[in-house]
This record gives sequence, C-alpha cells and structure tokens, in this order.
Amino acid sequence: MQDKTSIFGHAENRLRDLLIVFAPTVEGSSLYLLRAIDETVDSLQEIERFASAIIAEAHRFTVEIREAPVVAGHFLDPDDRAINRLEAGYGAIEERLPGMLLRKSAFVERLESDRSELLTIAFDRCIKTMATLVEAVKDLRAAVISRDLAAELAAPSESFESPSAPIDALHTKPT
Repeated sequence: MQDKTSIFGHAENRLRDLLIVFAPTVEGSSLYLLRAIDETVDSLQEIERFASAIIAEAHRFTVEIREAPVVAGHFLDPDDRAINRLEAGYGAIEERLPGMLLRKSAFVERLESDRSELLTIAFDRCIKTMATLVEAVKDLRAAVISRDLAAELAAPSESFESPSAPIDALHTKPT
C-alpha cells in the first residue's frame, strides 16, 4: 500500500507537468489573439484610407460635374451605365454596413482589454467612412443624372403632329 504523500506527490508532479506545458500554450494563444486584433485594426484602417481616397475623388468629380457648362444634347452617361454601376457600388456597401456593426459588437463583447477600445475605434471610424462613401457616391450619381437631365431639357424639343407621335418616336429612336 502506498502512502498518501507519495500519491499526492505523484499527482502534484503530474499537475506541475501539465501546467508547465499548458502555460506556454496560453501565452502563445494570447499573443496570437493580440496579433489578430492588431491585424484587424490595421485592415480596418487600410479600408478607411482606401475609402477616403474614393470619397475625395467622388467629391472632386461631383463638383466638376456640377460646375461644367451644360450643352444641349450632350450627355455624360447617355446609356446610364455609369449611374447603374455607381448605384451597384454604393448598394453593395450599404448592404454590408449592418454586418460590420454586428462584427464589431461580437469582437468587442469577447474582448475585455485596452485592445477592445482600439478595435472599437477602428470599427467605428471604418463604418463612418463607409457610410460617408455611400453618400459621396450617391451625390456623384445625382450630379450625373441632374446634368444629363439638364442637357436633355436644353435640347430643342421636337414637335409632333399627333398625340401618339411622341410614343412612336421613342420606339424608333436608336438606343
């Protein structure tokens, strides 16, 4: 029969060995998680910088379109390709904004550290910038539409001989 001190001594050694193996795993995992948080913050900041550049260009282009003289019958986007692509672009961003808010909440709830504040700030700034991007692209799209409408209204109007003639003319115009 073994005495209790040797059994306890054996259990104590086994626990010590497990602890010695487990502690570096926790340390490595913690470093991995901190690095992942830092990389997430860096990625969000990169997205913010990229979106900010697009916002600046969209604002510049919007102002240029609004200030350009309107010439009757000369359209910026006669086939609506550009305005449709602008709409698709901001629509895709708008669809993803709620998901970004959910991701932010999920990350922050799981973290209780100074890094969670850093992550919150990065998410908030990125989300705000993405919302600003949506508005800038909507403004650009509206400027294109307004200018093309003005060019259409400035064009001499056709006179028609009968009430059905305008509809007939639409069907015969090339697209």
